Amino acid sequence: MDIKSRNREYKEYVLEKIGSNHFSKHIDFTITEIKEGSIVAETCFETYMQQQDGFVHGGISSAFADMACGFAAYSLVEKGQRVMTVEMKISYFSRGMGDRIIARGKVVKPGKRFHFCEAEIFTVKEGKETLIAKASSTMAVIDLKE
Repeated sequence: MDIKSRNREYKEYVLEKIGSNHFSKHIDFTITEIKEGSIVAETCFETYMQQQDGFVHGGISSAFADMACGFAAYSLVEKGQRVMTVEMKISYFSRGMGDRIIARGKVVKPGKRFHFCEAEIFTVKEGKETLIAKASSTMAVIDLKE
């Protein structure tokens, strides 16, 4: 499916939105690629992101999936519109260990009021990516005047 943005300046809009997201700054969620309907982001795997056995905490994976879906959805909306998570399901496939965490988010089916999205979360260790989680979500498209 060829997905087109409603905003010619979609890259700038996504960067504007992530720039004002305090949580993404806190966990250093850095977008490295923006396309119409998709984003890639990454961060270094830090000690505070670990659960009790040293693996990526499920909440971090979930947060990464939510943001990857959300910012992918932002790449398609008109300037001034907002995106909010309506629901999300996440499945965990493998224990996460490594130096970095990568999130790949995409819009599977865009709509006027809702975008249906997916995200995959990977850890990277010694250059090898391991898929640790996959999520699907619904993002509501909200106009400022609502």
